[in-house]
Amino acid sequence: MADSIPQKMRAARVKDFNKPYEVADVDVPADMGDYDILVQIKAAGYCHTDLQVLEGVYASAGAKPGLIGSHEPAGLVVKAGPKAGEADIKLGDRVGSINTYGFCNKCDACKQGQQLCEKLPGMLGLTINGGFSQYMKADSRVVSKIPEKIPWDQAAPLFCAGATVYGALLAVDPKPGQWCAQIGIGGLGHLGVQYAKAMGMKVIAIDNRKEGIDLANKVPSHLKPDRTYLIDSPEAEQKVAEELMGSFYDTNPGVDRIVINAEAPLLIKFSQKFLRKGGQLSDVGLPSTSNFEVDPFSLNFKEQKICGQLICTPKQCQDMVKL
Repeated sequence: MADSIPQKMRAARVKDFNKPYEVADVDVPADMGDYDILVQIKAAGYCHTDLQVLEGVYASAGAKPGLIGSHEPAGLVVKAGPKAGEADIKLGDRVGSINTYGFCNKCDACKQGQQLCEKLPGMLGLTINGGFSQYMKADSRVVSKIPEKIPWDQAAPLFCAGATVYGALLAVDPKPGQWCAQIGIGGLGHLGVQYAKAMGMKVIAIDNRKEGIDLANKVPSHLKPDRTYLIDSPEAEQKVAEELMGSFYDTNPGVDRIVINAEAPLLIKFSQKFLRKGGQLSDVGLPSTSNFEVDPFSLNFKEQKICGQLICTPKQCQDMVKL
């Protein structure tokens, strides 16, 4: 298989900030490390972060012109380093990769199986070349095998949108039978609804757009949300908060778990209105113009727990794909 790998490939890369991608002929990655694999890309997703890279938002983090975009790649393994087998990865495997690359295996994060290595060499499509190319180098230790039944175009977004919202859901310790609100039903939220249902939770889908509610209702019937709420006005916002706070339990009312998939600065404070005592909230939204607002009285007197989430771990990602 390695004998058929060309020396050149087509790739979409950042020509300059605030300009469209440039499609160019570039070298196929040849400098393979022990754990590296070369993936023949079959599909690669486009994410809001890719837009921000083009806009220069991540220039201070190392993004620069010439970078190949996309951190949602899926494809076939066509070349493997000598230690890729330690991760049970071999030639011909269908794989997808989360956005991290390289580990020191010495820091606390590595020892705990997390993805945030203190000496992380780079992130796909952000500081090192990503999947908008015919071939891409990946780390065998962070890829997941993709079942044959999942088409390439559906598999690729799982490694950012899917991995992000799955990690956010695990971060709030989900339990079957609990009520879980997914706020913001787009690329992440519609997956969050399905994951939560698959875990046995009762799910509420909330969005300020009719398109979001429609998307939540288009998922397979056994994974549809139990309730949907369209919040398109301040009055609707107040009504929804009051209804959710008065529902579900005779004592200690409210929602057990909340995952925020949108970036509005007031969403955490809004969610606290119907998060029950001892409830947990996970946020993956990143406001671009201001900080989040938090209600300290609900946080402390109701002992609410609020956390942030970047993406799930490689092991969790493997479980997500199987789910």
